[in-house]
Amino acid sequence: MNPKPTLLILHNKYLQKGGEDTVVQNEISILQTNGYTVYYKEFNNQDIHSLKPGILLMPLNFFFNIASFFQVYFLVKKHKIQVVHVHNFFYTASPSVFWAAKAAGAATVMTVHNYRLFCLNGYFFKKGETCFQCHTKKNFSTGIHEKCFRSSAISSNVLALSTNFHRKIHTWKNKVDQFIVINPFMPQLLQDIGIPAKKIFVKPNFLATQKTESIPDYRDRDDFYLFVGRLSEEKGIRQLILAFEKMQKKLVIAGDGDLRNFVIEHTSPTIQYKGLLPKEEITDLYTSCKALVFPSLWIEGMPMTIIEAQSSGAIPIVASSVTTEKIVDHGVNGFLYTPGNEADLLSVIDLFESLSIESLNTLSKNVQAHFLKTHSSEQHTKAITAIYSKLSA
Repeated sequence: MNPKPTLLILHNKYLQKGGEDTVVQNEISILQTNGYTVYYKEFNNQDIHSLKPGILLMPLNFFFNIASFFQVYFLVKKHKIQVVHVHNFFYTASPSVFWAAKAAGAATVMTVHNYRLFCLNGYFFKKGETCFQCHTKKNFSTGIHEKCFRSSAISSNVLALSTNFHRKIHTWKNKVDQFIVINPFMPQLLQDIGIPAKKIFVKPNFLATQKTESIPDYRDRDDFYLFVGRLSEEKGIRQLILAFEKMQKKLVIAGDGDLRNFVIEHTSPTIQYKGLLPKEEITDLYTSCKALVFPSLWIEGMPMTIIEAQSSGAIPIVASSVTTEKIVDHGVNGFLYTPGNEADLLSVIDLFESLSIESLNTLSKNVQAHFLKTHSSEQHTKAITAIYSKLSA
């Protein structure tokens, strides 16, 4: 039996902390617990908002960051890294990190957390609705015209050129040995740009938690609904607040983002805004709320918010999509409604409110059972060990 390979986990952090950052830290922790030697290299995008001299090179760095290339190359050589696992390269790290890893002799893995390889804003979402035009047309003309990246035609052009450049020089085909995708929607997207199916492995996000953790009885939960996440248009927070204003039911909101002022302006005795909270306080909200409401308007990758809520038995009420329909079985371990449809959300809330404590406890147990079967650290460890072992054999 081959010993566990030495790993380099590489992640380019965003300006605002999100679910990907949580996934990376969870993964490092669980790998170390299972006896892997793990090195971690982090990049960040702060420099693009500074006045450092390197800012002048940013357009070139989108294509191929030479500094990132040599940093990764020498790390692989120095520590005899066998597998480089990239969670996000955008945009400071750049795709050069894959070339560096291969040049230094390591196998490469990429977890595809979002839709950036196919869509300039990474959401398949613009002007309040789903949009696949750039992917279906096989060019980014629409995204450039709509200024989909950073609301800038220039930035959108640069990103489009970089993405097309790496498709043409076969970075994804030849420099990535294994793609890990987090939902069943992503494999076809990768195959559409020429990635062989045998290189694609579906593995949902996971949460490190104890299998024996108990969940609270619904008699002991408080009388409020919960939203946790980024306060932005695609997350559906605007529609959620307007719906709850009509219902006059208590909604607690935790998070930050572009619509923070909108949320603050709509606070009331029934709508409370908690801001950006530490992990421990978020966990307390999951275990005390009557339900998590997840109103996202776009096709999420694999929402950590729902997974975190499931681990504590909180029943999710979720906007339906190709992703969330794989997480929530309507009426069995949660409820689905049409995204952005206020009447449908109100109908589902009414149904939820009509349930007995016994029915709620049954749903809650089903919620946690789904989590343990699909998103637990045990399931993740089996899958990731198989991938690493195959690549290092």
